[in-house]
Amino acid sequence: MQNSENTTKPIKLYLNNNNSTFSNLYKKALSIRELDHKLKNLIDPSLRNQFELANINAEIVVILVNNSAWATRLRYNIPVILNVLNNQLNFKNVKTVRIKIKQPISNKSSPVKRTVPLSKNAAQFLEDTANTIDDPDLRNCFLKLSKNHQ
Repeated sequence: MQNSENTTKPIKLYLNNNNSTFSNLYKKALSIRELDHKLKNLIDPSLRNQFELANINAEIVVILVNNSAWATRLRYNIPVILNVLNNQLNFKNVKTVRIKIKQPISNKSSPVKRTVPLSKNAAQFLEDTANTIDDPDLRNCFLKLSKNHQ
């Protein structure tokens, strides 16, 4: 006999349930995606593939970009974006556009180790400094760093 509490339910039951938080989140994501598409069709074509609309709340729109260069370029276009949102897409309450740079997804289990080679002078300076430090852990850190010379 199968226990009814452990049976799986199709996801569409949750998506079609108007009282579900999941359903509300899904509907908001769909509306943001649709607004993102409309916005991209109404602005400078060179910007279209460089951003994505992340959120819209009352007076604030959040846009994500991949790097600081595109963030700067989009910031120069904030008046155009506001104009399109307010006048062509009927978001009359939007007063602020925030541009944020996407954080890359990092794999914390295998961090990339980077060593910066030091000149002989810099390595000697670190070693000399280490010899003046009383704290053994800090001294060891300086000595370890001093070993990264060319």
